[in-house]
Amino acid sequence: MSGAHVGARAGAAATLAVLLLSLIPPAEGRTLLFADFGANRGPRAAALQWFADELRRRSNGSLELRFHWGGTLLGANAMLQGVADGVADLGSITAFSWPRTLRGYNIGDLPIDDADIWVGMRAMYELATTHPELVAEFERAGVAYVTNYSTGPIQLICTRGLGGLADLQGTRLRGSGPYAQILAGLGARVQRMSQPDVYQALASGLLDCNQNYYYGMLAYRQYEVAAHVLELDWGQNLAFGIVMSRRTRASLSAEEQRMLAGVGSDFIDHFAQQMLAADAEARSAMSAGIGRARITVAKLPAAEQVQLQVAGDRYVGRWLAEATADGRDGAGILAAYRQHLAGYTRERDAEGYPWTR
Repeated sequence: MSGAHVGARAGAAATLAVLLLSLIPPAEGRTLLFADFGANRGPRAAALQWFADELRRRSNGSLELRFHWGGTLLGANAMLQGVADGVADLGSITAFSWPRTLRGYNIGDLPIDDADIWVGMRAMYELATTHPELVAEFERAGVAYVTNYSTGPIQLICTRGLGGLADLQGTRLRGSGPYAQILAGLGARVQRMSQPDVYQALASGLLDCNQNYYYGMLAYRQYEVAAHVLELDWGQNLAFGIVMSRRTRASLSAEEQRMLAGVGSDFIDHFAQQMLAADAEARSAMSAGIGRARITVAKLPAAEQVQLQVAGDRYVGRWLAEATADGRDGAGILAAYRQHLAGYTRERDAEGYPWTR
């Protein structure tokens, strides 16, 4: 057979191969189930949509998320085990639901001086992704840490003005976590109550004050029945993040795993920016007045912020004792966390936030 015939036949075969390949539909992207106990509204839900969009964009559509909101797939108390078991591929967790399993990660809920949202989130992200004790903790739980949230710093919204910590004596206050215990130690009469029930409790006089965040006061319209805010700018809940099933993570390619880690890191900066803006906008709107409702804001004196911090040290000590009893290097985790907090504080002070550089 001549070379011309061989070449012609090879060219025809190549053309046919291209034609056949063109008839094969493109591979569909993989859809991962994401369980969240919250509602599909507010800054956190918006940031999660950004997370999903970035995951799709950076993976060229090979990875997509399907959200199950409001605890419809997994509730908060079932989230960690449910993700580990593969009921969902990813989920939002609060570590206080798993005090021993996530003892190290629970350091994020301690009243440590980390009220800056970006600094706190960055410090927790670095701790969770690099400290051997936390990495092993998530592995034992059957999940892989992806990224972090923050509630932002704690404030008090009240039906009467408080000038400082001395005015907490006898105040009927809804609170939660170690922060509520500290406020109780300062004389407040603390009650446990869900945020949706607080509005009526403030309106009826059952409560004098509520522990909340600026965006939460606005979302629950608590400014309508409580016109005074005592700005504590105190701590934040940081044992609050996203985890992935270890089996799901292992099924991803090396490139997909690197891409997911990149989105997780960038989420810290994106979410911190959104939360800082949401808090500032809520404070401004409520101070300017919404309808007939307008709040007045009193800042806690600096000396009393130190007093709050000293009062919180007892709960840091309790966590250390519990971590030691569990066989954890609590002192090492705490030292690393404080080092990260100090490092990111210096970075912010020297360079500003990443989105302003």
